Amino acid sequence: MFNYFKAKTVRIVFAAMCMMLASVICAVAQQNSNSTDSVSEPLSEENDISTPTVFGGVGRMLPTWQFGLDLIVLANPHYSAYRNRPQLNNRVFWGEWLKSDFWGFKVMLSEQTFSMFDSSGTQPESNSRHLGFLAKVQHPLSVDMKISAGIGLANTEFALGNQHKYGSSLVSEFRIGIELFPEIWTEGGFLTVDGSSGSGPDDQRLGSSSYLIGLSYGF
Repeated sequence: MFNYFKAKTVRIVFAAMCMMLASVICAVAQQNSNSTDSVSEPLSEENDISTPTVFGGVGRMLPTWQFGLDLIVLANPHYSAYRNRPQLNNRVFWGEWLKSDFWGFKVMLSEQTFSMFDSSGTQPESNSRHLGFLAKVQHPLSVDMKISAGIGLANTEFALGNQHKYGSSLVSEFRIGIELFPEIWTEGGFLTVDGSSGSGPDDQRLGSSSYLIGLSYGF
């Protein structure tokens, strides 16, 4: 029998492990960078081939602010609704502030619609909104590629006809981004929003697990 609380605990542990792994990768990368800088010989101006950054050769490699729109390509709702169907009208609006190239914060608003199971065949549609706040870590793979992971909380609103339910959800994500043009990025990844409207007999599980792809502007 499915144990919701055990599954939620597993998700929390898995997300925490992802963030710790990303943090270790970032720390090792920073240490290696510092070691390289300390032992490298000064290069002449004409032979300088230092990695370009958003500030023209010094400082940050990745944007400080980034704003984007994601389309949810496939999603598995955590309640009685049809899943694994292309849902291009489901989307996520988000903005990030990165304290450094390695960590920062994110605000997101996700809107999702699903066709519910119904014995009458009418397939009523549910609508849900998730307003969340995440802590993020990221790691630059190259000048124009990065990976990131985040975990946080969201306020969830679920509507089905005249029925409205509210709850708090755990949010986690893993993404990979590629810079297509200067300041224009495309990102793909996995987003999970998991919660419930309560513990009573009339309450239900909320959220979904989604695959997404989107565009963003960073500076």
